[in-house]
Amino acid sequence: MRSFLSIALLVVFALSLVPNPVLAAPPVVSARCNISCTVAEIAEWSDDSSPTINLPDLTTPDSQVAGSTSLVLYTNGEVKITADNSDAAQLSKDNLHKLITDYKLEYDTSGAGQTGGSTVTWRQCNSLLNIGLMETQVSGDDAVEVILSVVASKNTTQPGDSGRHTATHTLTVCWKS
Repeated sequence: MRSFLSIALLVVFALSLVPNPVLAAPPVVSARCNISCTVAEIAEWSDDSSPTINLPDLTTPDSQVAGSTSLVLYTNGEVKITADNSDAAQLSKDNLHKLITDYKLEYDTSGAGQTGGSTVTWRQCNSLLNIGLMETQVSGDDAVEVILSVVASKNTTQPGDSGRHTATHTLTVCWKS
């Protein structure tokens, strides 16, 4: 019986030396995941409207008054700016009393990469940007100050010309095509 017990112990000992597939660590398994992210095209103004331009009084015929305002345009692509060329952009008191209204559009172009575009020189309110002004965007410079200037004049004075004349000018940004 003693030999039977010795053999049983030797078998148990021998079996403990053999790797047990049930007790082995599971194999390493990998899974891959492709990840993507799209950066949206951004074109937005720093505010909904620019500060109001309050021009000085026109006091004599053939005189001019001028002023300007600006907004920052944030963009990560090339855009074009178009202008409102409608009657709303002309300084007027009513349909009979209008001022000669000219606009100019320019960029500060002082950013890191000098994002900007070409200055649109003085143009009458109905032709400021009839074909659109291209704005060049430079990587690393995603903000540009857009400056709108206006000059108003009246060649002759007529009864009823005095009083407050107003205009609303709208600049629209769209993607360059």
